[in-house]
Amino acid sequence: MKMRAKVIGYIPLDRGSPTKTRLSHLLDITRAKNDSERLKRLNAAAQAFNHHDKAKHDHDVKAGAISILCNLLRSCAPFFIVKSKEVNGLCKILLQLYRCNEDRAKVSFCLDGSTLIIYLLEVIEINYRLGKKGNTKCMTMAQNLVDKLISLACVPLVLIKRHEELMSSLVSNINGATGRIVMFQSMKCVAMMSEHTQNKQVLLTFPGLMKSIEVGSRHMYEAVREESARIMCNLAWDARNKAQLAHRSKLEWAEMVFLTLVEPNASVAAKQYAMKTLSYMASEVNHKVMIINYDNGRIVKELIRLISDMSSFDKEVTITATDLVGRLICRATASQLVRNNPGFLVILASLGCGRNDVAVSAARVLKKLSTFIRHSDVGCHSDLLQALVTMSYGSLTEVLKWTVKAFAEQAASPRDRLSMIAHRGLLPALTLLAEDENDSVRGYALLVLNALAADVALAKGVNVDLVLERLVSKNARRTRIQPRCYSPTSIIQFDFDFETVDCSS
Repeated sequence: MKMRAKVIGYIPLDRGSPTKTRLSHLLDITRAKNDSERLKRLNAAAQAFNHHDKAKHDHDVKAGAISILCNLLRSCAPFFIVKSKEVNGLCKILLQLYRCNEDRAKVSFCLDGSTLIIYLLEVIEINYRLGKKGNTKCMTMAQNLVDKLISLACVPLVLIKRHEELMSSLVSNINGATGRIVMFQSMKCVAMMSEHTQNKQVLLTFPGLMKSIEVGSRHMYEAVREESARIMCNLAWDARNKAQLAHRSKLEWAEMVFLTLVEPNASVAAKQYAMKTLSYMASEVNHKVMIINYDNGRIVKELIRLISDMSSFDKEVTITATDLVGRLICRATASQLVRNNPGFLVILASLGCGRNDVAVSAARVLKKLSTFIRHSDVGCHSDLLQALVTMSYGSLTEVLKWTVKAFAEQAASPRDRLSMIAHRGLLPALTLLAEDENDSVRGYALLVLNALAADVALAKGVNVDLVLERLVSKNARRTRIQPRCYSPTSIIQFDFDFETVDCSS
């Protein structure tokens, strides 16, 4: 017989149901008996996680909220169309949870990112293929979540759980018959992972990835081609990858770069990535020679076309292309580059007479050419001197600084000084530079004039000061009649009939 004690004065308290934690809402979803109840609990969980308190999101992610949702998403496969509303709700909650701190989000990506990306890309592809019959809202939510996950993918591959499965899936998506959205998202994910220094060599040797990059470089969708150029640029940055790329039997990277440069509809970013790839690869002399000689100089010809065609792209592309050609110049390539592209020096001289940053880049390239091209380079040296004469009438002080430095490089060799003395218009141009307001320009010009005058004085058997005096006085008479001009056209029309100094009179 059970006995109940009677407590005098006891008043029962109605405590109510205990308050649910945010994580308990996710556990309730797993206990749902049918689809309608599961959707109802998904909506309740979405309301519970819909806040912007990062500390709470950090706590929930650390407690395993994303892992629970990842398992729920896995349970929906392969019935993503039938359960599209449920998938949409899961994506919504995941996006809310990823409002946490970036470090916590990256840790979560390493644990569950591979699984989420693989299944979400499958959701996007199925709905994309169905067109109007697909769930557009679910596909958009999945795209937004994939974009968020990709932004967290710049982590070492070895830390990502199931990273080999993820890479195999991405490569399969790129090489397979997927739609343009999944193709783009897969390329973008690989590009983000290739940003990390520890991943560059691993990705280059991953089976099928180079083929995927080549497929992406020929894709009809511009965004895919841009991501392909970005991946190639990131891989070429690594020193060990450069050697592997340069010694491949088929130079796929060079062909991909050329296709990007020659593509008329390519974005500015894609062309910048392609030129950065060339810049990274041009770190060694043999690589520079290889780029110059690739397919009879097609890459260099395309770069020169970009330099001369300023109407098609913005100024940054022209500057990058000009600097890249300058990076390709060395003792082994300088004369060959000028000889195979006869109009290149004229283009540089014309750009050097401008009033923008392109003019400075052109002057730097011309100075570098002056370092390696000598009188023995028949067909190049006289054209180089004429380009320097033209650029000496530029309007920017920075351009004039590089021009007089180029003159100084040429004046270092006795045989080159003879060619300079005999070149029409060079001495008057130097005397004008010797009167420039800038101390650096004036100092270099006087240094070169003294070197040339010393050779003339030695040949004529007269004093150097007399040669300089005659040179300056004769040029002063000309400048009073013909004022200084800056355009390439006016330079051509300038009366340069002063070839040598007559010291006998």
